Formats: sequence, C-alpha cells, structure tokens
Amino acid sequence: MKLTTILTDQSALLALKNHVYDPENVLETNWSSSTHVCNWFRVSCGSRHHRVTALNLSGLGLVGTLPPSLGNLSFLSLLSITNNSFHGRLPVQLSNLRRLKHLSFGNNSFSGEIPSWLGSLTELRSLFLNHNNLNGVIPFSLGNLSKLEIWTLSGNQLFGSIPSSIFNISSLQKMDLSNNMLSGSIPPVSRDLLSIELINFNINNLTGHLSKDMF
Repeated sequence: MKLTTILTDQSALLALKNHVYDPENVLETNWSSSTHVCNWFRVSCGSRHHRVTALNLSGLGLVGTLPPSLGNLSFLSLLSITNNSFHGRLPVQLSNLRRLKHLSFGNNSFSGEIPSWLGSLTELRSLFLNHNNLNGVIPFSLGNLSKLEIWTLSGNQLFGSIPSSIFNISSLQKMDLSNNMLSGSIPPVSRDLLSIELINFNINNLTGHLSKDMF
C-alpha cells in the first residue's frame, strides 16, 4: 500500500488549484505551500491524524476539471464543490476515497455517465449530482451504498429504468430523480424503507405509482 502523508494532501490540492480558473483569485491568495495546508481556505483537517478530512469549495465560481490526484486525499470525508462550473467526467481515482461520507457535485457541468465505481464508496451518507449534464443509465451498483440517507440526481439527462437495488437501502430518507428522461415502471418499494421522507420522480417517463402508505 502506498504511504501517504499531509504532503500528499497538499500536492493533491495544489494540482486542483492548477486545474481551475479562479476568477476571484481565492485559491491563489489562500493556498500557498508557505502555509500549512490545514490552515488553507475551505480546508479542514482531523485532530487525530492531521490529514485533510473536508474540502468545501462551493460557490466560488471555479471553472475547470477535477485532477486525478484528488483521489489521493485518502482521509477525506466531505467533498463539496456545488455551484461552480466544473466540467468533464468524474475521474476514476475518486473511487479511492473510501472514507467519503458526503459528496456534493450539484450545479456544475459534469458530463458522461454516472460511474459505477460510486457504488464502492460505501461510507456515503449523502450524494448530490443534481443539475449537471450527466447521461446514461443509473448504475445498479448504487444499491451498494447501504448507509446512504440523501441522494439527488435531478436535472440531468438520465434515461433507462430505475434500478430496483436502490430501494433496498433501508437508511434512505430523501431521493430526487426528477427532471430526467427515466422510463419503465417504478420498482416495488421495500417495506424496510422506514426512514423515507421524500421521493421525487416528477418530469420523467415512468409508469406506475408509489404506495401512499409509505409516508
């Protein structure tokens, strides 16, 4: 296994900085190797291992792609880049972020299919991929996210059927698949979904209905 340190985290974040256009020079001003990475803007480190555990770059107007080296942030539990202009495909190296609990990529311009490797991030509690340019089918592997509580894929160009595996996630509270091109019948919903509060399938081409006694 490759040994990683806080310098690994620093290198990964500097690579991200070099991958993006930063119109307000927020990262240019606040991310410097002359300052400890745990003191960088929108970066948090854990008190136990002193490694980067959270990265929140939401709403900074950043434009660019995600570098593969972002997958080296092996202690990351929160990654949020919502409300920017990131584009391109999600790099497969993000599958290395096995401690990730919260992933928020909503309101960007990511394209391509939703990668099946997302199903290997089994610590995820929330997954936001809403309002991007994602297409293709929803991977069956997302049913492996047994701790997932909230996920939204609304406002993309997804088609095909809804995988039945999704409805076996007993921890699920909110699911939003609205504003896509999904088709077929709505799968039977497991009675184990005791925590469910919201399911939104509006503006698709689905048939069937959800049982009213679910809520």
